[in-house]
Amino acid sequence: MHSEQSDTRIRIFQLSNGLHEYHFSPAASGIGLGTNFQKSVVIDATLEKSGGQLYLQADVRTTGLFQCDRCIEEFEHNVSAGFSVLYVYDGLDAGRSTDDEVRVISLETPQLDLTDDIRETVMLSVPLKLLCKENCKGLCPHCGVNLNRRTCSCKDENVDGRWESLKNFIDQ
Repeated sequence: MHSEQSDTRIRIFQLSNGLHEYHFSPAASGIGLGTNFQKSVVIDATLEKSGGQLYLQADVRTTGLFQCDRCIEEFEHNVSAGFSVLYVYDGLDAGRSTDDEVRVISLETPQLDLTDDIRETVMLSVPLKLLCKENCKGLCPHCGVNLNRRTCSCKDENVDGRWESLKNFIDQ
């Protein structure tokens, strides 16, 4: 096991064949994540070198501070995802692979920089709809009170005036 690093580069020049393990813990700002990511990003990676290729698998974990889409309260959300990349030394091997994440590198490539892959993995793992909790009640559309904290006395009259004439059919 290689030691913990804050840098997200793996030296591959003269790397022996076999399985190699890495642990990274860079600051979120060090890999270009936004200000809502204040904690370190934790990456556990394995790199398997065999013949003319390198196969990298990485698990990424961090925590971000977000605003709930329903109640607008700030909350922490754990982000956890993984990615894999097959690095090949010539373009011929890349054409034979069915993996979407194949990258061709030259024999002179001294190291693999995982920064962009880590940043992309974190950003793509943030849900499109951010909720502080699954059953968040949101805000009252009339008075704006956070319904998770208290109930309001507003009447629920969400009737669209265009549908008012249909109400007569229900009341009959």
